[in-house]
Amino acid sequence: MSYNADDCPDSDTVVEGGGGGGSGGGGTTESNCATPTSPGMTRQDAVVVHGDGGSIDGGDPAPTAGPPSMAGYEPCDPLIILNLFQSLSATTNSLELQMKINLHLKALTRSPYVFLVPILHSSEEGLIQVINDNVLEKEIRFSINSTHFRSGSQHNGYPFVIDDLNKDFSEVIEMVVGNKHNTLIYDILGPKVSKLQTQTSTTSASSTSSLNELNYAAFQQQAFQQQGQNGATQQQIALFVCIAGDSSSRSRYQFYIDDTFRYVLGHLVTAFELYEEKRVRDQCQNLLQVARRLLGKIGDLGQLLRGVMTEAKELAAAERCSLFLLDKHTGELVSKVFDGNEASKEIRIESGKGIAGYVAQTGKLLNIRNAYQHPLFYKGVDESTGFKTRNILCFPICDEEGVIGVAQLCNKLNGFHFDKCDEEVATAFSVYCGISIMHALVHKQVQKAEARYKLSQELLLYHMKVPDTEVNHALEAVKEPDREQDELYRTFQRFDFCPRDVKDHALSVQLAMRMFYDLNFVGSFKIHEYKLARFVLLVQKGYRDTPYHNWWHAFSVAHFAYSLMMNLRLIERGIITKMQGFSFLIAAFCHDLDHRGISNSYQTQTSSPLARLYSSEGSVNERHHLSQAICILNDSSSKILDGLSTTEFKECIDYLRELILATDLANHFRILPRLKKLRAEYLTEGSNQRLLLSLMITCCDLNDQIKSWKTVQHVAHLVYAEFFAEGDLEKQMGLRPNAMMDRKKACIPMLQIEFLTTVIRPTFEILVQIFPETGSFLDTIDSNREQWERVRNRAAQQGNGSEAGGNGASEPCNGCNATAECCDFTCYTQVND
Repeated sequence: MSYNADDCPDSDTVVEGGGGGGSGGGGTTESNCATPTSPGMTRQDAVVVHGDGGSIDGGDPAPTAGPPSMAGYEPCDPLIILNLFQSLSATTNSLELQMKINLHLKALTRSPYVFLVPILHSSEEGLIQVINDNVLEKEIRFSINSTHFRSGSQHNGYPFVIDDLNKDFSEVIEMVVGNKHNTLIYDILGPKVSKLQTQTSTTSASSTSSLNELNYAAFQQQAFQQQGQNGATQQQIALFVCIAGDSSSRSRYQFYIDDTFRYVLGHLVTAFELYEEKRVRDQCQNLLQVARRLLGKIGDLGQLLRGVMTEAKELAAAERCSLFLLDKHTGELVSKVFDGNEASKEIRIESGKGIAGYVAQTGKLLNIRNAYQHPLFYKGVDESTGFKTRNILCFPICDEEGVIGVAQLCNKLNGFHFDKCDEEVATAFSVYCGISIMHALVHKQVQKAEARYKLSQELLLYHMKVPDTEVNHALEAVKEPDREQDELYRTFQRFDFCPRDVKDHALSVQLAMRMFYDLNFVGSFKIHEYKLARFVLLVQKGYRDTPYHNWWHAFSVAHFAYSLMMNLRLIERGIITKMQGFSFLIAAFCHDLDHRGISNSYQTQTSSPLARLYSSEGSVNERHHLSQAICILNDSSSKILDGLSTTEFKECIDYLRELILATDLANHFRILPRLKKLRAEYLTEGSNQRLLLSLMITCCDLNDQIKSWKTVQHVAHLVYAEFFAEGDLEKQMGLRPNAMMDRKKACIPMLQIEFLTTVIRPTFEILVQIFPETGSFLDTIDSNREQWERVRNRAAQQGNGSEAGGNGASEPCNGCNATAECCDFTCYTQVND
């Protein structure tokens, strides 16, 4: 870092001119020039830093008028100045400009070293980058604040000139050039700013603690009053020029500096501004790269925290870093990682205690330049560890709600202390840290939730576990059907077959498996028979024992899907593909898996666990059914999709998702206008196949309404048993249930008539329009509606209809009450009799 003045070339070195970056045209040992101070660039006498590092001499008072007499000094050769300016104008690189100006002044003054110290007013810092023509490995930034300046003399109106140097500045000079020589320091005031511009900039900067703010307004006002003119100007110190020399050389050096900076100051200041802009841009790019690396580690919180500390140390060039997270339960700061390593013991700091506790409590960055002089610093840690803490930069890490942690950097490397640039980096870095840590914490919670979900699924499958004896029995029964199965199978393909009449669970499983064989899915998709049997048995066990949404409903829906494909020959005619038919049948079996007997609206209204999981996507129940179906299909013992290629598997799951979600009547009504436009001759065009599948799965879900009157009555009882149970739950919660779910208000015959008229018939009319051979469905619907009308009329005659607020059941019936909780539906069968 340090620059040794003894290594400088001899003071008689000749500096060549031209475009190479020297001081002038021909060789010269010294150029004497005595020129008046430029109106555009003003200066003051130098401050001397003695070589012994001790006292600092102030310069002579500033001149009150024109330049002092410089008898014996010859003006600079104009060619030298022109060559210098030509050389400087070829670049905007501030490092190259400093090198050329340093060498030019070094040649004029025969000084061992020359360097410039640009002043960064926005951050109250001085900057050293180049000594003579040597670029420092690491630039040096140090604090320059208002205590280093005083008011100028009245005649020039300057707000600030150099008055004294703080310890930092003296130490920096000694560090970079040693103490062999005295150092003369000259202040160079920047280009003049109009009164209007100065007032504007001062007003806009009033919220920051910068050099321009401290006593700046008072100096401005005084200067403007003394000028007493419109258009008065205001100047700031642009840079310091540091040259090795003694007091006898001050005046001579002063004129060399004035003559040089009269021409090059504006270009140099612009170059410094460009350098700072590039530094900020590079800093942003570095931070984005850091954010990318941090976000790549959110899967492991410990690894992320170590990454945060490593990145923080590199960005701010710190020796050590500590990171604490806030325990929201106790309010303490907790750290398990110190300087990138796992701590043997967890460290806890009380809120408000120490430097880290203070930053966590206030949420403000703290830059401590001398740790041992700060009241919050605890020396005991250094004494016990032997580590010497010189300075500290401590900053909060926040999310949108507040502080979630604190990072503490110790000991600035290659510098005296952490500077404004480090503070800017830390502030920006803390934002990325906060985002990364919050994502890591959320990711950890998600991982736990996924683990719990996986365990619950394993537990569910364990309790749904199918004994091998059941699987073997089902396979044997399918291969060698008994008489009962044969008798049922004769009419099994017909639309008027009623699956609810089967009654026996084992027999229903065997018939379900035969559907896959009859449609040739087992051979086409290479389904292992053992897995098929286990799949059907697991699906059966996956349905709860609810009044309506149970296995028998799934079996009935799957049978109607099977009947449509068999009787209408949908696959053979090319209306749907075999993959679509395969997915259609699976969806029919799985479409209500694990149904709890409550509606989507109830799930959402009560914020149930399923609603919290799926409500943002809609169709809460249906998405849960899909999830359960995929869970069974992914189980190794029931993977009936094993024979599919990757493309086929994705296609099948895609159809499965669409079909199960289509069983939500809300989705059906949403696409109803498009369904009504379907025509038999255009079924294979565009999205018509998918629309047809959605229509057919809805018809399958509602197929009970095209069965015999006896079945229709029974199903109505089951449906309203679920509805009324949900209504009772809503009443217990203080909610007002829908009329159809209120057992004291619902009139079942009226509701059924409305349902048949507004939902069932319009839906099946579309199916009949496409497939005229299903026209009998409409006749059955009309017949069942007439039966409901007779029940309604009889109930009205007995005073138990909608007018009386009852549910349509006949009160005199033995064993049947008006709450539709009976099982034999005597009140309805009497009417039919």
